[in-house]
Amino acid sequence: MIAAGAVSRIETLVNPLRDLFNATMHMTSWLVVALIAWCPAALAIDEDVLATLLEDARAEMKMPGLRAAVRLADGRIVRASVGLADKEAEIPLNDSVGMPGGSTGKTFVAALAMLLVQDGTLSLDDPASKWLGDTSWFNRLPNAKEIRVRHLLSHTSGISDYPSTMSFRLAMIGRVLRHGSARFEPEELIGFVLGKKPLFPPGEGFRYTDAGYLVLGRLIEAATGRNYYDLLAERILEPHELHEVRPADTSVLTNITPGYTGGARNLKKDGRMKFDPSSEWTGGGLITNPTMLVQFYAALAEGRIVRPESFAEMLDGGWRNPKAPDLHYGFGIFVRHSNNSFGHGGLWPGYRTHVGHHLPTGTTIAVQTNRDGRLDMEALVNRIAAIVLTR
Repeated sequence: MIAAGAVSRIETLVNPLRDLFNATMHMTSWLVVALIAWCPAALAIDEDVLATLLEDARAEMKMPGLRAAVRLADGRIVRASVGLADKEAEIPLNDSVGMPGGSTGKTFVAALAMLLVQDGTLSLDDPASKWLGDTSWFNRLPNAKEIRVRHLLSHTSGISDYPSTMSFRLAMIGRVLRHGSARFEPEELIGFVLGKKPLFPPGEGFRYTDAGYLVLGRLIEAATGRNYYDLLAERILEPHELHEVRPADTSVLTNITPGYTGGARNLKKDGRMKFDPSSEWTGGGLITNPTMLVQFYAALAEGRIVRPESFAEMLDGGWRNPKAPDLHYGFGIFVRHSNNSFGHGGLWPGYRTHVGHHLPTGTTIAVQTNRDGRLDMEALVNRIAAIVLTR
């Protein structure tokens, strides 16, 4: 029998993952500020001003460390870091050390998928069964016969997610108690949603689902015969010199800050985490920093990652909720304001990340901290943008 205290400890790990949808659904409202306040001559911010703003926010939200990068339309990047990377060792946070970027990695997955569509390797209307129908698990997916690539990209497949399932929680608890850390293969995490009733017909609703992006990852590998991380490096990271983005593909991640969950350090003495980071894979699965994020999202918006017409499809894809017409999820991105802005949030236990790009001004802002919980990272990006667009 599992002690109640152990269950409570594991819940502190699982609950932030379950909250990911809520954290990412509210894409950056700073874009409203941008539309109101912007004039071309006003776009300016310096490191001292940014650092002062970050230090105020860090103190308010009780963050160990906080950092941000702002990329302007002319390519200039202003960055600042405040606070500590490691509280116990009193090591200051810097701009380049790695942190798990959580679900911001989904935008990289979607961009790679769109490159494969451009190549003719994939089609957005390919049935997922074309590539995965022979696997042992595929036909037990909800809506298996009707799911297409576009549905997986936009969380409109009708597949639910695994973090909130009791079976996942119990598996987490068991593995942490036995091994000190819980690692899952993608098929194991997908397995927690198999045999479930579809949430809605494909394309007729929205449910944020890491499990769906794991299915997409397996589809990409089946269509190409290649390893996802190898393809990502070859097609996106290396050509665009995103050298400080790397896969979270090992149980112990090197050159990262500790993260803090409920004030507690997330790294064990041997460097492992309770939830093994290599489990995230195409649900996110990247180590990054704000500078790399603003460079990638700006390149995506400027047609340097995928063709402009492919990026337009990323903005336009997905299901629109008539009750919330100002926000929808496209292909790997949250989209606001009649396609004037896009971005993504990210959470991994001990870390929070948020990034957004405003298309009319070409301004990109990313923020990152080494603690998790209900932090309003959207409001922080809003505060930075208000200064960028009015100075």
